[in-house]
Amino acid sequence: MKKTLLASLALMLGWGGTAFAQTELDALRYSQMGVFGTARIQGMGGAQTALGADISSLSGNPAGLGMFRRSEFTVTPGVQSVNTNTSILGERSTGSNSNFVFPQLGVVISNRKGDNEGSDWRGVTFGVGFTRLNNFNERYTSYRTQSGEFDPTLVEYFADLAFENGRTRASLDQEYDAGISTLEGLAYGGFLFDVTEDDEIFEVERIGSITQREEIIRKGSQSQIDIGVGTSYKDKLYIGASLGIVTVDFSQESIYSEAEGSSGTPFTSFDYVDEFSTSGAGVNLKLGLIARPTDALRLGLSIQTPTAYTFDDDYQRRITTTFNDGVETAAEVPGQFSYRLVTPFRANGGIAYFLGKYGFITADVEFVNYSKAKYREDDDFSSGGFFDDINDGIASNNESAINYRIGAEGRFEVFRLRAGYAFNADPDNGSSYDAGFINYKYGAAHHYTAGAGIRLKNFFLDAAYVHTQQDIDYAPFVSGTSYSPYSLKTTNEPLMNINKKQNSVVVTMGVNF
Repeated sequence: MKKTLLASLALMLGWGGTAFAQTELDALRYSQMGVFGTARIQGMGGAQTALGADISSLSGNPAGLGMFRRSEFTVTPGVQSVNTNTSILGERSTGSNSNFVFPQLGVVISNRKGDNEGSDWRGVTFGVGFTRLNNFNERYTSYRTQSGEFDPTLVEYFADLAFENGRTRASLDQEYDAGISTLEGLAYGGFLFDVTEDDEIFEVERIGSITQREEIIRKGSQSQIDIGVGTSYKDKLYIGASLGIVTVDFSQESIYSEAEGSSGTPFTSFDYVDEFSTSGAGVNLKLGLIARPTDALRLGLSIQTPTAYTFDDDYQRRITTTFNDGVETAAEVPGQFSYRLVTPFRANGGIAYFLGKYGFITADVEFVNYSKAKYREDDDFSSGGFFDDINDGIASNNESAINYRIGAEGRFEVFRLRAGYAFNADPDNGSSYDAGFINYKYGAAHHYTAGAGIRLKNFFLDAAYVHTQQDIDYAPFVSGTSYSPYSLKTTNEPLMNINKKQNSVVVTMGVNF
């Protein structure tokens, strides 16, 4: 029962302390990829496995490096906005967050042999690039007013938690003196409930309506530095490899408040603040090939090994309670935790067909088995132990998925027009997650893209627009992200629905030399 209650509360915060900082959805966060790369590639929905001759090949299909005939330097700045709509028991609110982003930077050094040289191998191309794989910046806020006698509140949750865990006044006082380490101890220190000498638990007195507010602020990104090499055999077969060094920086601040509408009791309001941050680094290897059986047709294949990460988490929670005669504050002892995560193997296949000088169409298909992600303890090189339950949940609730991307480019002299679409399939197999995610369905992601560019002899400029939206289903067939801020043993908890849309505009500037 304790795990169920803690996991339910973790929904509101995205985690719930050391034992629940690592969840099935955290594994998905670092396993799923959006549309990334240069503005040229993003404008075509990210489809690039069979294209080549773009610096994005470093993080996509490194065989594309073998198609470069000249060296190249590119830089891609951009702006990203995230808009969210939340509703809880019929009350709705919106939120938005805009950030400057830096999706790509890189250089390619081509050492291509002249066409009159006799070797079938056409030289070697080296590349180093930075790619932003995911942006985690978002903010959302929800409000609701509890007016009924049986409406649930977080104060009730804390009191329920102390009851379920058999807490006594002596044990809570001892924890307060030694350093707060539990949620019920935090609420006790914040005077949200008290315990009689007979160990009867009662909540702080409140009457009338209760206004609840929740704000979650997430920041961070997942980025990759690639070092790659590619070559060409008779300009018919291209092969390449790249080493990817991935970094993750993610932080979340969750603020939950309840305020009393009446002045008839000493209680006024309380704020519960949860601060969590993690940093990690991982490594993977990509291998690829592109075949060009005819001048018009290209076929591509690439594989990426599982990415092996090491993460370090920092977290702390605190409660501030305001009474009409003063303020009481309690803080949990700060915590740290280190662990390892391995995300799944990926395989991509692609095709591109060129329409002479007028452009081309291209398509990719990607295979990812999300059930293969695994956690392990930092000092344990075998899966299991502390993470058994979470790893079992990942294996049973996730499945293999097929993602696809399609794009096209039209050409007229030096001008380019592009459009694309990408689909990231639902990673779960129809099951709800165990970690408190009540009726939660992660859902598919749809990316709609468009772009334009100009190509000169030694300079090019590309721009792209990417619109992303989630189509997430949960009982009873409502679109959005559904979760409960907390769970009570006596009443029905509220379900929150979150709909998120993301828009990005990026510009790539490149120089050939």
